[in-house]
Amino acid sequence: MGQTAVPPRGLDGAKPGHTAGIVGAEARPQVGRRGAARVSDTAHRPPDQSERDRIAEELDRNILVEAGAGSGKTRSLVDRMVALVDTGTCTADRIVAVTFTRTAAAELRQRFQVRLVVALASAAPDDPRRERLEDAIRDLDRAFLGTIHAFCAKLLRERPLEAGLDPGFRELRETDAARMKRAFWLDFLERLGSDGDPDLEELARLGIEPDLLQPLFDELVEDPDVDFGFQLGEPPDDEEVRAVRARFEELLDRAARMMGDRKPPAGWDAFGKRVRTLLYRRRTLDWSDRTAFFDALARVHLKSGKVTQNRWADDAPGKAAAKALGQAFEAFAEAGSRADVLLRSWWAYRYPVAMRVANRAARAFAHQRKERGELSFQDLLVLTADLLRDEPGARRDLGRRYRHVLVDEFQDTDPLQAEILLLLTSDPEEGADWRKVVPRPGALFVVGDPKQSIYRFRRADISLYDFVKKRFEAFGDALLLAANFRSLGAIEALAKGVFDREDRFARNDTDRQAAFAPLRVQPWVRGEGDPGPGLLAAYQVLGGKHDEAALDDAERIAASIARRVAAGDRAPGDFMVLTRTRKYLGVYARALEDRNLPVEVSGAGVGFEDELGALLLLFRCLADPAHEVRALGVLSGPLFGITLDRLVEYRDGGGSFRINRPAEGDGEVADALNLLHGWWKRARREPADLTAERLVAATGLFPLAAAGTLGQLRAGALVYLLNAVRARALEGDTSIAGAVDALETALEWEDAEAPLVPERPNCVRVMNLHRAKGLEAPVVFLAAPFPGPGFAPKKRVARDADGAARGTMPIEVELSRWTSEVIAQPLTWEEDREIEAAFEDAEKVRLLYVAATMAR
Repeated sequence: MGQTAVPPRGLDGAKPGHTAGIVGAEARPQVGRRGAARVSDTAHRPPDQSERDRIAEELDRNILVEAGAGSGKTRSLVDRMVALVDTGTCTADRIVAVTFTRTAAAELRQRFQVRLVVALASAAPDDPRRERLEDAIRDLDRAFLGTIHAFCAKLLRERPLEAGLDPGFRELRETDAARMKRAFWLDFLERLGSDGDPDLEELARLGIEPDLLQPLFDELVEDPDVDFGFQLGEPPDDEEVRAVRARFEELLDRAARMMGDRKPPAGWDAFGKRVRTLLYRRRTLDWSDRTAFFDALARVHLKSGKVTQNRWADDAPGKAAAKALGQAFEAFAEAGSRADVLLRSWWAYRYPVAMRVANRAARAFAHQRKERGELSFQDLLVLTADLLRDEPGARRDLGRRYRHVLVDEFQDTDPLQAEILLLLTSDPEEGADWRKVVPRPGALFVVGDPKQSIYRFRRADISLYDFVKKRFEAFGDALLLAANFRSLGAIEALAKGVFDREDRFARNDTDRQAAFAPLRVQPWVRGEGDPGPGLLAAYQVLGGKHDEAALDDAERIAASIARRVAAGDRAPGDFMVLTRTRKYLGVYARALEDRNLPVEVSGAGVGFEDELGALLLLFRCLADPAHEVRALGVLSGPLFGITLDRLVEYRDGGGSFRINRPAEGDGEVADALNLLHGWWKRARREPADLTAERLVAATGLFPLAAAGTLGQLRAGALVYLLNAVRARALEGDTSIAGAVDALETALEWEDAEAPLVPERPNCVRVMNLHRAKGLEAPVVFLAAPFPGPGFAPKKRVARDADGAARGTMPIEVELSRWTSEVIAQPLTWEEDREIEAAFEDAEKVRLLYVAATMAR
């Protein structure tokens, strides 16, 4: 049976204790599933067959195909590619097929090759098509089938001089790009300091520590084509500052009188602690300095004034006064108050200076990468767009070279990618404004589904899809494929019941949401008289908190899968477990492994298990052998496991925990320190990658990882770290410090995937929804069925009337994993945040739609 888990109340989720999953649509028997939906079979013509015929017949038309879930998006792409070759419209080497992932490209290549071979086998010996098909099969490797980034790299290699690049440029791995970015930022700040740059003086005047701007720099590096604006504004009004400060100090004086020398037995509540901190800051800092005053004001801004009354007073009047004080503080700094308006004006005054400094750094870093010929994925897009926009000769030649461009998953295309595709497929005489050009006849074919647009955080924009669709309606055609060959009627009914509502999908396409379209399941695909054993089931999950609910849900899902596999109903590879976010992936994977089910996790990163932390700490210790705290961490960690009392006993006996000299005395601690000393001495003489391999072997970290829970993944993570150190050594840095940096960078990369055996066959797949895009399975569980963390938007980017990308964002300092503090933001941010939140809420609907339609 196929299964899918979603909240029974639809998108809003259910509270823990009543959280439920839907166990979804049962897959039908598949008779060669890829070929089962033979849409050209005259006995069974789907309602959209005429549109499908046009895809393979109207090869001189530019076509956008809007294809719903299970409608055969990839098949339509392959139909078009085969038709281009079969009819002699073009040869294989003139075809470009752009896919979202390398995995999708490999599948597309295989399906294209199979279809060519089948077409050749069906051609008569004297059929002129035979020669064209044979040539296409022979020249298949000359066709480009891959990701947009790989295609851009290919274009730049063909025309490096016009792009201003060294012909030998290299593409940076994401971990290398992150390391270079971090190093450049430090160098940039050092140069500003040594040059006495006036921007540093401005930051100091505004009370902004330059190193706090690194996250902003990181954002700007990823958005080189976006103008975030940094025009100078007016400072806050002096009279308003004095008035708000007077009211603030009046409230603090009132609080100080109430607190007096009181020391509540249970300690001060959160409000009391905040007030005490503010009183201390007022005593120690000069609030006539605007920086100090506004930093203090930010600590009460939009904060709750709720008090625990018995900590403030023992009698009723005192408790009432404490409650009134909290309410006064809350009203003082609530949204729309004078304090709120003033603080936002201060942030807006700071914003252009902070943005200017970070923007200077981002532009200088981009220039350095280009000069060195070391390009990030984003550089490939930017430089290719520049090449096609600014070099008409190169654009014309490349357009002739790649006559037919086909794009899969177009709804996940960002504006830079759209610009590249439209400029490449149009002639220079059309101009350089990609929004207005008209592609050559039949040059551009795209397939997408706006209901499955879920990558806004990667700059995919549903409003862009809507714009391009309207352009296709003007210069070509937009076709709709609605017939579904994947799902059962239960999923069709589920999709309609949950999503065919105004608060989910719109009646008509808008700039933030797609219109609903029914799946239109084709029951004949299963075979005559076979309704299929479909099932749509719901179950309740217990737990008062999300963590508890996830544990209970994981146990239920794992038990169900184990039972089905043991009974022989299903194989492990038939199941897919999906979560909204990566947080609970490990919970579900562990529950499955506890039942001896093979599992493959995707989207969780490499994690930070004990052995990974132990290896990193060991290398940090070797890099700084006089750092006794690190040595203590290694000795008490999983490598040696020495107890604290033994370590204290050794220290009290006069022992030192430095490893750059032999240890004093005898015993367990001294022996361990001498071993570390020997490793350190040897590490000074040999390359760090050899040291890493030797230490992993000597410490037994690999068998420790492999023998633990999720051993395949943990052992794979160790191999991933060793490869990171090896890659750094191949670049010429064989130092221990370089190895430490390589390890830290590798562990920080959230998108890293490091299974010991990639793409193991017949495993239960556990992944977050974004990683599962484009996949399907007979049985799908939508796990952890409760709302996500609900973070507020951090950035908004939109196109103005001239097509330029304009952005706004708050500049924040991260205080912890879950909290941050604003140091600057534009005046328009609150309005922009509300607009962006509406776009993100619309995408959450689409994310659930994608998940609910994956069962086949």
